Amino acid sequence: MSKSLNLDTMVNTCERKGLQVLGTGDIMQPDWLKYMEENLEKNGKGMYTYKDIYFVLQSELEDEENIHHIVFFPDFSVVREVQKKLDPYSSNIRGEWGGRPRVNLSPPQLADIIIENGGLIGPAHAFTPFKAIFRQNRYKSLEECYQDASHKIHFLELGLSANTDLADRLKALNEVTFLSNSDAHSQKSYSLGREFNQFYIEEPSFEEIQLALERKDGRKISLNVGLHPKLGKYYNMFCNKCRRRILFKKSKNDLGINFSKYSVTDNFIIFYESNPDIARNTYIQQVATKKMVCPACKEKTGKNIKIKLGVSERIDSISSYKEPKHPTHRPPYINAIPLIDIIRSIKGIKSKNSKTVVKAYNGIVDNLGTEYEILLDLPVETIKRCNKEIGGVIEGFRNDAIEYIPGGGGTYGNFKFDAE
Repeated sequence: MSKSLNLDTMVNTCERKGLQVLGTGDIMQPDWLKYMEENLEKNGKGMYTYKDIYFVLQSELEDEENIHHIVFFPDFSVVREVQKKLDPYSSNIRGEWGGRPRVNLSPPQLADIIIENGGLIGPAHAFTPFKAIFRQNRYKSLEECYQDASHKIHFLELGLSANTDLADRLKALNEVTFLSNSDAHSQKSYSLGREFNQFYIEEPSFEEIQLALERKDGRKISLNVGLHPKLGKYYNMFCNKCRRRILFKKSKNDLGINFSKYSVTDNFIIFYESNPDIARNTYIQQVATKKMVCPACKEKTGKNIKIKLGVSERIDSISSYKEPKHPTHRPPYINAIPLIDIIRSIKGIKSKNSKTVVKAYNGIVDNLGTEYEILLDLPVETIKRCNKEIGGVIEGFRNDAIEYIPGGGGTYGNFKFDAE
């Protein structure tokens, strides 16, 4: 968690983004819990507030299988009761670094404790290659993971890993509500609110949020907005050591599928095959069974370092369908590019903390409105009158006309654009 993170800095980012409801994050960490208790006000709607922003008490937990879960709590008494019940199974839940405590319980055991005490629980960043329910050599459905408690798991987080087009290739997730969340540990504009959800509810309250997640009484998620999965850090398969991503390109020579012809760059290992699609599928199958090693690491160190599936390949290997089949309850998903990243790419600046980038971000928000209004609602021509290049990129992702360079191995993806 960022040292400068506090309610005032969080609220400031929410106001510039256009967020109305925010998860507290790390609510079981003792100092953060005390701070929130002293500063949040409980209103008559069953929700906590600070200034004009609503807060839902929320944390992230890691179980004995290294799976991360998102948890929502109705009030502070439930937070403390759950903390008390999990304390015997955790060495850090009351410690300084207990923001995301590890609890030595199985997924169904953890879920039972949360749900029995009135909380809500679901998988966090469900498709990432690390600490996730659907990572390689782990589970393929909620039922496998949560067992008898699975019917009480109503939501799953896609944040920074997948969108609904990817996740709806799994038949097992047909009845699950998807959340696109940021997994933010900082109040910075490039982190907090980079992904968000639009709720169709009567008022901001824990009860209404629960109804929306369970899709009851007309309440629901009406829109998911998040990064295009290729912009995430783990879209492509990669070496678990050097973190180079694996790509396939077409070769004129038909040597059969033997993965012997490749090139190595700082960020990629590129295999050249006469039929790259077939070769890629064969490669994925062998990676899934831990049979493929990194040729770059093998050349350099002589060691057999395994290749690891990224989000896209893991979904390929466990999916029910080649193309997504969206259930009727699934809301639209917008593959958006955060405004900070648009500005940074236009200016050719790598750092998201650059003063030049932050100044430009604040300038356009001051001129045009909140970031979400700019990204989703404002007419493109209005944006272009303020900044032609930014308007061009926004027009591009609204029309699904952006070319993405996929991320992987812990490196975020990037995009190409023609502002003309």
